[in-house]
Amino acid sequence: MLSLSYSQISTYLDCPLLYKFQYIDRLPRKPKSYFSFGSTLHRCTQFFYKDQRKTPPTLKELLDFFERTWTSAGYTSVEMEEEDRRVGRDILTRFWEIHSDGFQPAMATEHWFAIELEGIRLRGYIDKVEVSQQGGLIIIDYKTGKEELSHDDVEGSLQMSLYQLGAEGSWLLPVEKLSLYHLRTNSAVQCQPRAKGELEETKATVVEVAEGIEKKGFSPKLNHQCPCDYAESCPLYQQVKGSTASDS
Repeated sequence: MLSLSYSQISTYLDCPLLYKFQYIDRLPRKPKSYFSFGSTLHRCTQFFYKDQRKTPPTLKELLDFFERTWTSAGYTSVEMEEEDRRVGRDILTRFWEIHSDGFQPAMATEHWFAIELEGIRLRGYIDKVEVSQQGGLIIIDYKTGKEELSHDDVEGSLQMSLYQLGAEGSWLLPVEKLSLYHLRTNSAVQCQPRAKGELEETKATVVEVAEGIEKKGFSPKLNHQCPCDYAESCPLYQQVKGSTASDS
């Protein structure tokens, strides 16, 4: 049975050849500072709510955890790394100020799910799951990018659609709300859960990706990640690069 995560699905949709390089050939990827920064902050939010704790950690405990688990991979200068450490401390300080007052335990953090979908194993981790007063699930995904999020981001998120399928398949409870939480601004954008028709479209997308992979459909596709880590091995990017060079 083919097993797919959101990252794999989105990578294939962006560029099937990138999927092949990354997940089949397993070519090494270059470390990137924004991945390290995001991973560290995600670990810190999990620590804040870990093991369904009833009371929050102190600010000192949270910042000490941040320092202990900081990842330096991908940083090209000490100055850049120190600036991100400062930003991270500021983000977590504000996060603690907002969420320690009236602290509400999480139902789950980094919740692993794996469900069968049309003969495909859909899997992933959900950053945080809460239970509403009505007994429904609230799915929260933390984002660390520099751009602020809009309502369209959560409405159009394939990731949140997949997480709704995963959460409902895991707990057999309805999802009541989908939320993207932007850590840099400590603000959230939310929307209602996907309707049945929208979830059917999501399932169709997963099936389409799985069929493409099984048929070895790995044609390159230009997208926002170009040039990626494997640009030197991509015939399409080399063709475009060559055309641009000849035109200049």
